[in-house]
Amino acid sequence: MNPGIRTGRVRAAAFTLLEVLVALTIFALVLSLLYGTWRILMQSNAAALRLAANAQRSRMTIQTVEEALNSAVFFNANARHYAFLAESSGDFSGLSFVAHLGPAFPGSGHFDGEAVRRVSFTVEPDSDGVNALMLYQNSLLDQVSENVSAYPIVLARDVSGFQVEFMDQRRGEFKPEWTQTNSLPALVRVSVGFGRKGRYSSDPAEVVTRIVRIPSAGVAGEAQAGPPGGNNLPPR
Repeated sequence: MNPGIRTGRVRAAAFTLLEVLVALTIFALVLSLLYGTWRILMQSNAAALRLAANAQRSRMTIQTVEEALNSAVFFNANARHYAFLAESSGDFSGLSFVAHLGPAFPGSGHFDGEAVRRVSFTVEPDSDGVNALMLYQNSLLDQVSENVSAYPIVLARDVSGFQVEFMDQRRGEFKPEWTQTNSLPALVRVSVGFGRKGRYSSDPAEVVTRIVRIPSAGVAGEAQAGPPGGNNLPPR
């Protein structure tokens, strides 16, 4: 075979191979770009779902606390059953009171129509050591400090703050203490913090705050009293 022809064929084969390599490289780049775009879309979708879930969690948590406070009741003739208790320690508060709750309130099905019951909110570490906002509910006639028979519900996890403050009518400002256990506060400010801004930050990533005006006041014994021999407890 003519050496010139052979050289031409070798060059043509090399050129064809180079074209194939270039085409494969371009194809790989296109696939890489498509994968990168798909990954960004999936990450954005996951982030949007997380944001939506967090917003829903925040809304439901604060709504439950707000609904319970709006339903708070106090009967003077049975003050020992209706004490409104609050405590504060750093970023976390504890709250316990009696409320007349509707059938849609979390846990109502467990109490079989017993609408008036004690609710308690507290922050505790869960099985993974992460702080969770807990809702406990007791029958009205249980002892105030009795938690054995309390029905627990986890309202939210990864809670970095739960602060409850009460309006001081004389000073016109909110304070974390409520010492008048035999009465209901008129105005309560509740703040719930979720997550952390960073790994080494102590600031919550999100804080939801509500100011709740408790619509009811203590019911006087005369208004509560029933017929002679009655137990003076409200109907349940």
